[in-house]
Amino acid sequence: MIRVALKGSGYIADCHINAFQNEEVKNIGKIVAVVGHPGSGMKAAARVGCRFFETLEEAETEVGFDAVDICTPTFTHEEYTVKAANMGKHVFCEKPLALSVEAFDRMYDACKKNNVKFMAAQVLRYMSDFTRIADVIRAGTLGRIHMYSSKRLSQHPAWSTWQRDPEKSGGGLYDINVHDIDLAYSVFGMPKSVYAVGWKSPSGCWNHVATSLKWEDVQAVCECSLEMTGDFPFTAEIIVTGDKGSIDFISKAGANIKGERRISSRLYPAGSEGEDFKAPDNDGFADEIRVFLEAVINDTEPPVRPEESRDVLKIIVASHKSLETGQVIEL
Repeated sequence: MIRVALKGSGYIADCHINAFQNEEVKNIGKIVAVVGHPGSGMKAAARVGCRFFETLEEAETEVGFDAVDICTPTFTHEEYTVKAANMGKHVFCEKPLALSVEAFDRMYDACKKNNVKFMAAQVLRYMSDFTRIADVIRAGTLGRIHMYSSKRLSQHPAWSTWQRDPEKSGGGLYDINVHDIDLAYSVFGMPKSVYAVGWKSPSGCWNHVATSLKWEDVQAVCECSLEMTGDFPFTAEIIVTGDKGSIDFISKAGANIKGERRISSRLYPAGSEGEDFKAPDNDGFADEIRVFLEAVINDTEPPVRPEESRDVLKIIVASHKSLETGQVIEL
């Protein structure tokens, strides 16, 4: 049984707490401490049924743990990853791992030095609707891909304010575009070039961005926004077309990801009528945590390798540079 300290007690930490209730996760791991701010942290610990601590060091002294699940604001990820690694603890960290490649390298170096596992929580790789699309592309069912397009559109998160500071969150480019860029990378690999256009908020965040990615034979556009207005529903879309077929996927939830998702997913084989393509429901958060815990138990490499997360961060940083300069950035 892997004993886990949960660092953080906000929205995404709640998602992880729920995931640890999954039967497959419960069989191999448990949260034994919540570490964070007293108010929300004590409430989170009460939900889990464990003790609350203000520091990782106190949690280690009092209850001990094997791994840290980092669910704190982006600008703190480096600090807590390095601290956990230097304590000899395995690290599962929410995306984006960092706001610069240099910060990522310091995090990964600490994990390698201390021989601990390090994995990014890129949940789209474990959400069944998205993994099914990726698997069909990899299998060649759609033939030679002509175009891949994705969108992730949201209001600004209602549960915190730090995302409005570009030095803390990187804005929508780093906070949510990373999901779709990571998924495209997992299918097509490292692109050859990046070009981005977008809108910068008054606070300096690139919060509406369309990133164009180019490979040898494939083009993709990954669009994101944290600036949708009113009660605009949280929306995710993927459209992909090849010479043997196309997929049209759209998911809408309530404002700020509240409420039940409404999903339409269709496969259009070339020369045939469209057919339903919705995947069976699953808990992507539980599945990503499960595979991380299994890597710790079996002493194997986590399935989302740190080198992959570094590549994805390089793409995001290149997109940022393109936004600031108006130039195509070669990778």
